[in-house]
Amino acid sequence: MKKIIILFLIIAILVPSIAISGSYSMFEHRYEYKPNDVLNADNFKEKTKYLEGYKNGKLVGFVILSKDWASKHVGYSGKHMETLIGIDTSGKITGVKILFHSEPIMLIGLDEKRYNAFINQYIGRDVAKNLSIGKEITMDAITGATVTAVVQNAIISESSKRLAYVTGLIKTDKAANKRTIKDESIALTWDELKSIGAVKNIKVTNKELGLTDEGNFVDLNFGLLTPRGIGENIVGKEGYIEASPQKNDGYSAIFITSNGSGTFKGSGYVRGGIFDRISLEQNGVVFQFTDRDYKILSDIKAVGAGKIKEGGVFIIRSKDFDPTLPFKFKLTATYRQGSVKKFESFFADYMLPDKFLK
Repeated sequence: MKKIIILFLIIAILVPSIAISGSYSMFEHRYEYKPNDVLNADNFKEKTKYLEGYKNGKLVGFVILSKDWASKHVGYSGKHMETLIGIDTSGKITGVKILFHSEPIMLIGLDEKRYNAFINQYIGRDVAKNLSIGKEITMDAITGATVTAVVQNAIISESSKRLAYVTGLIKTDKAANKRTIKDESIALTWDELKSIGAVKNIKVTNKELGLTDEGNFVDLNFGLLTPRGIGENIVGKEGYIEASPQKNDGYSAIFITSNGSGTFKGSGYVRGGIFDRISLEQNGVVFQFTDRDYKILSDIKAVGAGKIKEGGVFIIRSKDFDPTLPFKFKLTATYRQGSVKKFESFFADYMLPDKFLK
């Protein structure tokens, strides 16, 4: 018994020092690979951050490493799950292989076969379309690993779409003439903000999810805070001033509020610092939020807004995001039908109204 106790003490002392060094962790998983693991090709030509794959002299697709395209997405462990991805010339994913991860879920019974069963769902998917948890992609194989699944989904989706934009498989949505945001105050009521599209809504009833309770699972509103004409009406002049310094770094901000029996926050940000139920997508880039991007929003200042159950202001810390261009908002609803955990994704398109642009 004493030997066992001593062994645990040694591990407790060594593991933190190993993790801090960054050179090796006993919980990391690394795998060998070659490009044709994910793309059936006999010759590969190196390009900037991707490989072109050829078969009998004909271009048949591309191979990428996710760390070159979506390294900002990190899992529960705080590290990127490096993934090898193959895409053919029609925009279909031909193969996916995990090369590195250190997700702690592996320590509590999630074996490699189940992880591979999850990522194999992406094979054959069109990268131009949504790759969403709860619709196209199920979590049946790794139920209980919500943060890991959501981040892995973002890694595969963003890497694939960014490659598709670079190679011309998807056309970039760019404004013909660059527009800028007006920096002026405009007094608008809540109903006026909604009517002009400055505030968008996603409403999901309990009935839609097959739940017996009456009412809404979530009645969610969101919108950009970056224009003064929206931000001051939502969070007030003082709240807008607090968020304004972020603009000096080229960052933007959105607000999200909701009512209903469900939540858009979830618990992932408490356990792992990641808001796993909400994200934005623009031109193939997926924007997720962590606890450092978040500030509680307890009420809306605009006249007629009414009370809210939960709310937040979220900073988009990326210069890849352009608030003058359209983007897509995604909500992943997590709920239970009896003892079964379910996931369903919902989307809303957002474009800043002309009223706030010049």
